[in-house]
Amino acid sequence: MQTRTRQVQLAIQKAASSTRKTAVAVRSAIRHFLASLHSLVAAIAAGISVALSIIIVISLVAFVSGSAYGIFFAADAPNAASVTVREAVDTLTAEYRDRLEKISDTVQHDRQDITANDDVYYIRWQDVLAVFSSYVSGNEQGAPVAALTENQVDKLREIMWAMNAVDYSTRTETAVIETTDKNGKVTATEITETVLVIELTHKTPDEMAADYHFTIRQNTYLQLLQDPQYEELWAELLGGFAQGGGELMNPDSTRTPTGTLQWPLPVAGTITSQFGHRVDPITGEVSSHTGTDIACAEGTPILAAAGGTVTVANGLDSWGGSYGYYIQIDHGGGLETLYAHCSSICVATGQQVQAEQVIGYVGHTGRVTGNHLHLEVRIDGNRADAMQFFTL
Repeated sequence: MQTRTRQVQLAIQKAASSTRKTAVAVRSAIRHFLASLHSLVAAIAAGISVALSIIIVISLVAFVSGSAYGIFFAADAPNAASVTVREAVDTLTAEYRDRLEKISDTVQHDRQDITANDDVYYIRWQDVLAVFSSYVSGNEQGAPVAALTENQVDKLREIMWAMNAVDYSTRTETAVIETTDKNGKVTATEITETVLVIELTHKTPDEMAADYHFTIRQNTYLQLLQDPQYEELWAELLGGFAQGGGELMNPDSTRTPTGTLQWPLPVAGTITSQFGHRVDPITGEVSSHTGTDIACAEGTPILAAAGGTVTVANGLDSWGGSYGYYIQIDHGGGLETLYAHCSSICVATGQQVQAEQVIGYVGHTGRVTGNHLHLEVRIDGNRADAMQFFTL
């Protein structure tokens, strides 16, 4: 047991180290880029005065920083009248979250569901910022985007809401709840619930480019910023991704699988909330819980419960439609699993994963009260109790 505990501790330390290495690697890449510019200009300017060489270097750096690529050079705001990109993202994510919570708080309901036109339940900040940066830097009065003015934050807000519209509707459903008393007598009670359905409608960057009548230059920026080669830079800017993963770990042996799925953690953890109706730990009201909450230490590796294809790998929106950073895997045959509230993830959408492969790390992003893994199982699109796949 001590050996196993030590293995988990080492894995947690490795996860933290990998996250730090990602940040260092990206910052190093940017430094090397600037150093390369300096070397290039030095070679070109051989025989030219040192002062002129410096001017050329500064001009090239200014050109890059002032272009749409300047978004990747976001650092401390240069003055009190501006904010960093990350600060603006955090502010607007909070506004988005407040909008969802206001709907939930003001519309009477017994249970809440959420739908999306593209099956994505979070803000794709990478897409929003690519549109914003291309729009601002690529127009005739192009401006730097490494730090944002109040007017630029307003424009970012406009684009964010245009790409992430929120609406809602309600419907009535009837369900039968069975309870068992201490004598083993089962009582069936029929209840009628009002279901609040929050409806998310997302627009793609290409749709936004059409709406804003992008110029050739703006469209060029937009296509380049969506290039996969910049994934690490987006991750460094927005957080939530960790290098590593891919290794296989043994799941905890005390949670015995009954069939298809393996336990998704190398530790047993503590089940703090079951699937089904429960008292919400935040509101104190009875509501439907769509998964199983398993409490364990932050940074504990999360393992794929079965092999499959990653269909969601949200490591850019820490709210994530209340899921925080989360991963969804399609195992085929109508079976899907979802792993929410991660501190970071280490897989990408479309990636093939094996059972017991490390895909992320436990955290407390999204709507939570503490560190835990929220595990969901879906069968043919319908949520099911994950614990039916295990014996304790």
